[in-house]
Amino acid sequence: MKKIILFTAILLVAITQTTFSQEYHPLLNNSSWIIYDWVSCCRGPEERIIQEGTDVVIGSYTYKQFNDPFPSYIYYNSDWNFQPLVNLREEVTERKVYKLVNGVDVLLYDFSLEMGDTIFENTFIVSAVDYVDVDGGTRKRIKLQSIQLYCGVPLFLVWIEGVGSDKHPFYPDYNIYIGCSSGGGYNIYTKCSFQNGEHIYGNSDCSSLLNTNTSIEIATKIDFSPNPFTTELTIQSEKGFHDSTLKLYNSVGQLVRESKNLNGEKIVVPRENLKSGLYFAELQENGKIVKTTKIIIAD
Repeated sequence: MKKIILFTAILLVAITQTTFSQEYHPLLNNSSWIIYDWVSCCRGPEERIIQEGTDVVIGSYTYKQFNDPFPSYIYYNSDWNFQPLVNLREEVTERKVYKLVNGVDVLLYDFSLEMGDTIFENTFIVSAVDYVDVDGGTRKRIKLQSIQLYCGVPLFLVWIEGVGSDKHPFYPDYNIYIGCSSGGGYNIYTKCSFQNGEHIYGNSDCSSLLNTNTSIEIATKIDFSPNPFTTELTIQSEKGFHDSTLKLYNSVGQLVRESKNLNGEKIVVPRENLKSGLYFAELQENGKIVKTTKIIIAD
């Protein structure tokens, strides 16, 4: 009996040492991503590129700061709140990644988790741990399941070491309630992940897309006024508009109006049959997003 107990103890120690000696692949290693999103009811997939971050010092920590190319309307009513500049830092020895939210570090990923561990104030439990093949080897994959049921089913999160989430790397829990949406809702998924410009994870055709900048918002002064408005909205730019496209989405992400071939220094948008409420405007030029903003139509 003593021999069995001793053998079991040695085996457990060996397993523990193997688990913690597994090489860790940091997330913030000159990382970039290609993400695609679509609205089930209204439009097909569109690819968006998250370029490599830059180092910024905030307080006593150095963060990687990224520009988030997604329009602000997708984060409406999100607990994270929309941040066009996202600051992340990583504690490599702890295998944890933190996100700066309203001046406070919030745990984003914890790749030290193992089967049965809980996280996020015991709202999620690790339901599976395995390894997924990537370019150059394998990476740890953690599957999380909510303890509480929503619409009769649990919620799921999937994290991949060195990649982030299988959805948005900065908002891995975005739209995890999609199973409760009769129309399918707004969808975001990671198509590819890169580190130091090298393809790590996802579709093999992504490398040709990395430097196309198809959906990067350009910083320029564009005014939407009056806001709120009742009859018409005026959009003005100091640089002028050239073959621009304006898209208006309602508060649940449905495209309600699209105007193309817009030119000049001023665009006038009549209200016409739009109902009062909150909308999100997305202005594009040459295939790039140049401005996104919230607008309100009043009675």
